[in-house]
This record gives sequence, C-alpha cells and structure tokens, in this order.
Amino acid sequence: MVSSKSNMYLGNILLIMLSILPLCLFSVKGWTSAILFIGSALAFALVFTNSSDKLLDRKQSTWIILIMLMFASPLMAAMLSSALRGEWDWSSFDSFSRFLLAIPIFYIVYRNHLKVVNQWQYLIPVSLIFTLLSTTFLPGYNGDENPFDHPRLAIFFVDPLTLGYLSLTLGVLSFFSINMYARDNWKTLLLKILGGMIGFYISFRTQSRTGWLAIPLILFLLLYTRGPKNRLLSTLAAIAISAVIATGIYLSSSTVQNRIHDAVVDLRVYKFNDLNSETSIGERISFARMGLYYFKLSPVRGWGLRGFQEHANDPELLEFASESTRASPARGSLFHSEITTNAVAHGIFGLAAMLLLFFLPVILCVRQWRKGVNPRLCAFGLAYLFCVIISGLSTEIFSLKFTASFHSVFLACLCAQLLAEEGSSADADSVRSHG
Repeated sequence: MVSSKSNMYLGNILLIMLSILPLCLFSVKGWTSAILFIGSALAFALVFTNSSDKLLDRKQSTWIILIMLMFASPLMAAMLSSALRGEWDWSSFDSFSRFLLAIPIFYIVYRNHLKVVNQWQYLIPVSLIFTLLSTTFLPGYNGDENPFDHPRLAIFFVDPLTLGYLSLTLGVLSFFSINMYARDNWKTLLLKILGGMIGFYISFRTQSRTGWLAIPLILFLLLYTRGPKNRLLSTLAAIAISAVIATGIYLSSSTVQNRIHDAVVDLRVYKFNDLNSETSIGERISFARMGLYYFKLSPVRGWGLRGFQEHANDPELLEFASESTRASPARGSLFHSEITTNAVAHGIFGLAAMLLLFFLPVILCVRQWRKGVNPRLCAFGLAYLFCVIISGLSTEIFSLKFTASFHSVFLACLCAQLLAEEGSSADADSVRSHG
C-alpha cells in the first residue's frame, strides 16, 4: 500500500501537470500530449490508492459513468465501424485514444477534489502573453522566419485555423475567469484583461473566421453573469451591451470587416442547383452536402478516412461540387466539420460520439448552474464549449494530436470540477443542517 505522504506527493505533481496545460500550448510542440500521457499515468497510479476515504456520491455515480462513456465513445465508434468494414488503420484511432486516456484524469480530479480550473484562471492569460512573446523567436507555419511576415499569423506547428479558434477560446476564458471565485485584485484583473485582449488579437491576426460566430453569444453570457440580479434587466442589458461591443469590434477592425464581407459574398454567390466555384464558405457548404450524401450511402459502417472517395464522381455530387472540391476531403483536409467528418468516417457511431462529446458537457454545465454550483464556473465551462462547438462546425478540432490531447484534458478537468463542487456544496449544507 502506498503511504498517504506518497499519495499527497503524487496528487500535487498531478495538479501541477494539469495546471500548466495551457502554458506552452502554442510554443512547445508535443506539450499537450506530454501533459496527457504523464497526467494519465499519475492518475492511473492514484486510482488504486486510498488517498480519499470519502465514498463517491451515489447521486453523482450516473454522471460519472456518463462522462467516462463520453470519453470512451470516440475510440469505441472508430473501432466498431472499422470492425464492420474489416479495415484497421491506426490513424483512425490515434487522436481518439487520447480521450480514453483522460478517463483516469477525470476520475482522480473528481475524487481528490483537485482545483485545476482555479489555477487555469491565472495560467490561461499568462499562456496568451507568452504566446505573443514567443512569436519573436518561433518560425512561422509557412516557412517564414517570423510568423508576422505572413498575412495570416500561424506558428510552425499550428495552422491559422487552429491558432485562430484556440487563441479566441483562451481569450474568452481569460475574460470569464474574472472574479470567478473571489474578487480579483487590480493586478490579477489587469492580467486577465490583457490575456483576453491578446487572445482576440491573435485570432484576428490569423484571419481565420473559425469560432467568430460565437463572439455575440459569448458576450451575452459574460455580461449576463456580471449583470443585475434581476433576470429580465440583466438579459436586456446583456443583449444591448453585447450588440454594441460586437458592432464596435466590427467597426474598429478592417480585418474583421474584410473577412465578414468575404463570407457574405461567398454565401450570396453559392448555388444549390449548379456547379460552384471554390470559395471558403462555398466549399464548406459543399463539404456538408457531400458528407450527408456519403453518410446516407453507409450510415452504419461509415467509410473510414478515404473509402468515400469511390463515390466522389457520382452524379449527385457533380451537380454542385467541382473536381477539386470533391477530391479535397480524401487529400487530408476532410470535411471541415468535426461532426460531418466523423459521421462519414465512422457512421452513426461516430455521429453519436461527437454529439456526446459536444453536448453532454453543455447539459452538465446547465444542470450544475441550476443546482447552485458556482454560476461563474458553469459560465466558464459553457463559454469554452460554445467556442469549441461553433469552431467544430467549420474545422476538425480533434484530428490533430495536440488539440485532441488539449481538449481531452480540459474537458476531463472541467467536468470533474463541476461535479466535485456540487459534492462540496452538498457536504457543506449537510454540515450546516446538522450543526
């Protein structure tokens, strides 16, 4: 049996490892994967120790099982569809296996009440400041000596789409972490505001619109949780102020104006009954239509990452998609949508896994908010999820190994802390009622 001192030592190391997850996200290649592997190994070792004498809350056991099933579902979906097709390709399992590795992390963060999000509220803005500083010595994604030498900011192992939506997400979370557990002093407040502004700046410099649609919704949520206690007044104020801020962002940035204008033009010229030119938004609409067609052809077994290409020249697709658009998914760009890509690759199993991964945590955040768990922590979780869900509509967010590692650890710690804080609140109420 491992001593309690060793348990505490391992628990502290795990807390440190998980806390520094965002720190070098964009500056050290392999950072998030190393955090996941080491964190999972430490958590697995702690699973078999008696570091906590408290039995798990039976009322929460259903949610614990559901969250574990959620983390296992992507790999299960890939394996089931692969078995039905009789093909085994490690590239179909690599990213998804990382969510499976997050299960012991989720369990230990919940059981041992590790306050990981409490540390992230400081390290997220620090990571964004460090990212901006690191661009002075990191090479660009397109081979540029300096990332700012290219019109679209990107770092050597992080493409513009990924850098754009992740920096936006972290910037949003930096703002949502303000006064999350207690009133921040002016230095901490300045750190979080600076981190949030840098996150938005990096996102706009990438010129990637991925995730931008979340901004009005995020602004409303942020203002609502900081508004008057009167719900109607808070809602009206949040709508009005978020509209003003969103308009201000648009008017103050020529990059935002140009990219939104391009998107509107792309939507206007897209034709549903004729061949389309290759525009950014237009191709994404065509990819979605192609994905639905492929899914209908094989809704159970799926096609894997390449099998659908045998139907790329079907008349139904020739009607609206160019040769380049039809060939693009099989070349590695996939369908520019996490849900569409997995529905095509792994059939109904992949679709169900993605819906679980995206929306079960949303349901958990709403449930915990209604049960009285720290509403600003719940809003922090919802802000992250809204950014991820909306970004996932226009790009694959789990296909890269480092992003799969990041999101698996982030979701594990977030869900665990949301459940653990409910348990803590229940314990405190029980003590008060019997005091």
